[in-house]
Amino acid sequence: MVFGPSLTELFFEGGAWDRLAAVDRFSTWPPGVQDIPVAGDYLSPSLETIVELGATSIHAVGSSEALRDLASRMGIPFYTYSFDSLEDVMESSRRLEELYPEADLSGFRHLVESSLDSAGESLSGKTLSVMAVVHLEEDGAITLAGRGTFIADIITGSGCVLSAPDAGSYPSVSVEGVLAMAPDRVIILAPGGDPEAIMERWSANGLSTEGVTPLTGEHLLIPGSRLPQTVREMISCLN
Repeated sequence: MVFGPSLTELFFEGGAWDRLAAVDRFSTWPPGVQDIPVAGDYLSPSLETIVELGATSIHAVGSSEALRDLASRMGIPFYTYSFDSLEDVMESSRRLEELYPEADLSGFRHLVESSLDSAGESLSGKTLSVMAVVHLEEDGAITLAGRGTFIADIITGSGCVLSAPDAGSYPSVSVEGVLAMAPDRVIILAPGGDPEAIMERWSANGLSTEGVTPLTGEHLLIPGSRLPQTVREMISCLN
């Protein structure tokens, strides 16, 4: 039983997908996941479904007292994982390999690492300051990826400098704050968004669009098996 899209994706990527008795309702990729039963979500799991399917273990991103208690009552293991930083993602992939002999995520880790290595080569020694926007409100409020996030690790891992205040993992800043930091590049991560509308909203706040790139893939904020793709797309914004 798996709760968390990133974790579900790694089960598929690693070849342990047939271990899945059920997933959470936010796990919608890869396509084959639609054939697996859904057991609610992290905040409101369907305890009846979990019991009915006879799960032999429960895996969740983060900790849930409800799931932990249920696993205890069922007498099955409860495993928790973190996907906050890039190293958390790598460690979670290694942990799945330890739990399931058939799982192999070495290729996944290699793709992430090689993509970051190639970024340093393509930048030819340039050190850019890069801001990653993860939420852009109509009223001008801007949420950034801060230190300790996998997005920040992609930026620093490519040899760039993260442009964000030291105020938590996802700090909010004003338009004035963006202007004060004056990043060389801005990447706006807006899954499912319209690039033209995003740029219009950005410029409507009096901000320059020079060096600003919106990315709209549905995978961007999910550090699962498509993480190498996210790395490559973010790096393409730096050249």
